[in-house]
Amino acid sequence: MTRRAHIWLGVASVAAAGSMSAQSLRVEPRTALVDSSVRITVTGLEPGQAVILRASRTDSAGRTWQSFAGYRADARGMVDLSHAAPANGFYHGVTPMGLLVSMDVGGPARGTLRYPFKWADTIRTQIALEIGGRTVSVDTLTQTFTTPGVGMRSVRDGGLVGTIFTPADSIDRGAVLVLGGSEGGVSSEDIAAQLASHGYVAFALAYFGADSLPTSLDNIPLEYFGRALTYLRADPAVGHGAIAILATSKGAEAALAAAAHFPEVRAVVGYAPSSVHWSCICASPHSSWSLGGVGLPNVPAGTDPTYLVPPGFPLRPAVNYLFRMRDSSVAAQAAIHVEDIKGPILLVAGDDDGLWPSLSMAREVMARRGRLGAKHGDVLLHYAGAGHLIGKAFLPAGSTLIGGGRVDTGGTPAGNSLAQADAWPRVLEFLRRALRASAAATPRRSRVR
Repeated sequence: MTRRAHIWLGVASVAAAGSMSAQSLRVEPRTALVDSSVRITVTGLEPGQAVILRASRTDSAGRTWQSFAGYRADARGMVDLSHAAPANGFYHGVTPMGLLVSMDVGGPARGTLRYPFKWADTIRTQIALEIGGRTVSVDTLTQTFTTPGVGMRSVRDGGLVGTIFTPADSIDRGAVLVLGGSEGGVSSEDIAAQLASHGYVAFALAYFGADSLPTSLDNIPLEYFGRALTYLRADPAVGHGAIAILATSKGAEAALAAAAHFPEVRAVVGYAPSSVHWSCICASPHSSWSLGGVGLPNVPAGTDPTYLVPPGFPLRPAVNYLFRMRDSSVAAQAAIHVEDIKGPILLVAGDDDGLWPSLSMAREVMARRGRLGAKHGDVLLHYAGAGHLIGKAFLPAGSTLIGGGRVDTGGTPAGNSLAQADAWPRVLEFLRRALRASAAATPRRSRVR
């Protein structure tokens, strides 16, 4: 080999090494709230160059959740997940957080699990850039449910059971009562923690299935929610701010019913809501809710005799809920008096809700508000391809099956994730506008921690 050839090989080797070192993966910011979108970019590529991004994390049960997606660099030699759709992988289309929400476990459990989390978790995801089968850059995203300085205290007072989260600053933006669904317990702490991180005093309230509360959803007094509203109003951290309720599923049913009776509720956000009071989720024929010791008019239990799935296949309860509403006079009698709610309502529903017909019920809420002259800037967010499990944080969407695979909640993980990404910023903006009377930066009393 000639001396000139040796020199050329040396230059080429250095150039290749320099090019490889310039290929860089970056996550910005590296620490973020779980409901915040981050920017994931790859730079230093050749235009059209093929790359693969892989994400992995370990859940609280020790299981590894993973995803991958393959991309081609744009004309600038860059892949920006805010603008680039993958050519292959676990998700499709331009979805900035697609790599995270599409993560799943491998093996026989794939597609069968819900992602486990608690509000106090710190979630770390390793994202790796792979080129030609070789990992060339790695970055880590850390997600939390709270920002620094958010306060938390348990509430076990006057029969109330829950957790109050307070923001780090002293700006009076208002307060939000947060209700979970038919899972019971204090199941809405993660959402309350996120809301506190956005500046609201948030009260995650259990209404059955915890401590001394009823064990089932049977004649839960609306007065209980009234006491919670009074307790929240008296909290020194709330100041003069208005109060909203944010709730999901069965909790959204309770939220609308409570807001219709308690005028201090100035706004309601309901994910997968109901337009009627339903009978209890229990063995008795009672209503789910009571007022003044009397069960509210409700749609009674029942099953569609034409619907019987074979053993081993999941049930879609929405079929039976629709059957129960076949008598329009019963549904009309059980209707929630949403026209009495004093402030605006925002409802979020998917068109493939398998648990109950939340979209048709959301439309009925809006129609009733319109017919009876109760328009207050109401909003209905309707999502194609989404089911019952529309989340509020950028976590793996997980399976749409619940109850050990016995119940199909509808939609797809991708559809639910897209709905979440669009709805949550709108919910935050809705709350800001609805409670804007209390949004001025007015100093208030010292917070209770």
